[in-house]
Amino acid sequence: PDVGKNFDFDRLTDEIKGCGVDYVVFPARCNKGVAYYDTKVGIRHPSLKYDLWGKLREACHQKGIAISAYINVGISHEEGLRHRDWTVVTPEGYAYKPPHLSHYFRNMCYNSPYADHLAEMVRELATGYEPDGFFFDCLGVFHCVGVECVREMKALGIDWNDPDARWRFALKSQLRMVEKL
Repeated sequence: PDVGKNFDFDRLTDEIKGCGVDYVVFPARCNKGVAYYDTKVGIRHPSLKYDLWGKLREACHQKGIAISAYINVGISHEEGLRHRDWTVVTPEGYAYKPPHLSHYFRNMCYNSPYADHLAEMVRELATGYEPDGFFFDCLGVFHCVGVECVREMKALGIDWNDPDARWRFALKSQLRMVEKL
């Protein structure tokens, strides 16, 4: 409930600098789909009272430590909960994997409006914070039969009922997301 409370940036950066570390990766947006910076695009962590990522970036740079922004791309609990239409629809028809109410990580569809949303978060970080890099995690190849995916597969002449064809399309979707980011 008190994310970032009493976070001692000087102590942390002194400790890691003392270990010879000159490059770190820290979450700007985690698996939950919440941001640890002052986002205007995404969902800021509800209990965070300040710009944690921004303060850590500043502290790292003052000590000569580079910092990359970790962003989970393929899964998002909160965004999937708030935008069910952004989640992967499995071939079995699930937007939320069983058991429906307890599944913590929700796979996100790269062909839904989620892709532009995430790209805008990356743009927001790149221009507002100038991280030393990005670490994009969980870029999975997800079989999706949501409306956007089936519509595109049909337009491309892909049999969306064929698991191999669906996998090739999912790989193409993943690579397109990589290009977008």
